[in-house]
Amino acid sequence: MPDRIVGGKVILDQRKSISIEPIKEAAEPFLQRLYPGIWQQAESDIDQILRLMYDGVWRDYCDEIEADIHAFVDSHPVDEHRTEPAIKAWSQQCGEKLEGEYSQSYYRVAVHVGLVAYVNQMRELRRKMSCDQGWHRIVERFHDACALSTGFGFLGAHEKWGGLRITYRCDQVATEACREAERVAIEHAAVTCETCGQPGKLRQTAWRKTLCDEHAGSRYND
Repeated sequence: MPDRIVGGKVILDQRKSISIEPIKEAAEPFLQRLYPGIWQQAESDIDQILRLMYDGVWRDYCDEIEADIHAFVDSHPVDEHRTEPAIKAWSQQCGEKLEGEYSQSYYRVAVHVGLVAYVNQMRELRRKMSCDQGWHRIVERFHDACALSTGFGFLGAHEKWGGLRITYRCDQVATEACREAERVAIEHAAVTCETCGQPGKLRQTAWRKTLCDEHAGSRYND
């Protein structure tokens, strides 16, 4: 397994990488805290009906649940906006197309705890990012694309000469897929303001920074 990949080159690195659980598994502690009646395991089948309904919506609608989770974080790319009230309000709007009140209810529970788990994971990921928040969601998408790749571990992300740099580990069989995800992230960052996430371009004066017109102007005035 390559130790670290930077700009397509394998480099020795002893830092601890981040590997994140799938959303359903990561949601278990939050299900226990927020919905203990659903989380608890019971001896009799009749007492397990709540858990069975919850597991059933994950089984039948996993892709839709994860799509709703990612739709929220795409529309709330800044971590400070990913509050518990915002998460709860979003989850309550999901599942309207499902038939039956019970299916809708448990679907919303799954989105709620899944979102809390995902946001918590991304806060841990962001601790290894030294770029500004305008690129954070780009790096998160890179991580999502690579998370299930064999041997993948995220090491960090930073800005250099106005461009995004990502460091990570993965097994050789996953290298091509991870490099493609890295290329997409770098190309996206090249046209995205590092400060706010709006469209931007590389500004070159005494410094290099990818910024929108507004933040480039304020930087010139500093």
